[in-house]
Amino acid sequence: MQDLHHLLDVISRSLPGLQGRIGAAGADLLVCGSEGNAQRIATLYRHWRQAHPEAGPHYWTVRSWTYLVWQPIYLTLLGVHLAQRAPCLSSLGQCVEGGVVSGFCLAEHSVQQAAQDQLIGLAARQLDDWLRRQHAEFCQVQNIHGKLAQRLAADYVLAALLLVQRQQNLGNQQLRALAAHWLEALGLRGASELLEVRLDDGRDCLTLERKACCQHFRRGDGELCSTCPKLRRDERLLRLREELALAC
Repeated sequence: MQDLHHLLDVISRSLPGLQGRIGAAGADLLVCGSEGNAQRIATLYRHWRQAHPEAGPHYWTVRSWTYLVWQPIYLTLLGVHLAQRAPCLSSLGQCVEGGVVSGFCLAEHSVQQAAQDQLIGLAARQLDDWLRRQHAEFCQVQNIHGKLAQRLAADYVLAALLLVQRQQNLGNQQLRALAAHWLEALGLRGASELLEVRLDDGRDCLTLERKACCQHFRRGDGELCSTCPKLRRDERLLRLREELALAC
């Protein structure tokens, strides 16, 4: 129990938007595979359809899917690398309010601990299983192509590792090795990549090189993100240099 408390504390301090508690999931939470969860996913999808009718089904689908998967991905990777522990996702309940999935609960359990390579393998197997089950359940509500779902999930895997790099001061080669390890273990090799950007001061910073678009540009208030594959490469690099100069 103390190990689980420690994991949740480390994660909440590392990423304040990822707040977890220990306890059973209520009937209003998103719990993969539970009775009525497809209906709760449908409610999430309906929220985004009603909030941005102009954006169309591509946006509603991607938005809903990414909200479903971001927490378990960050929870798993930050747990492994920042707390050296891997939680069990089978009881994961995710809070949703106003179409936003943020906050979660986990039933009391003993988290897994092992050497890093072994822990990555253990954590990746359960995360892969969760993502597969969640994809099948999501497709009962709204179909999303498997390759697109994988690419969007892979973006979050690499985004979580970029956060790990900043918090642990990992070198770029160390991060590339971890990224390759995780993507291979999750069956996501080639689904997303890291891009090295040379800044004006000579530093080389890593960022996401996405292979899938989040579709945000389809909203009335939307635009292409700086990492969007739809952007011309020269424009993308220009925008990324400006952002990374402040973040790195």
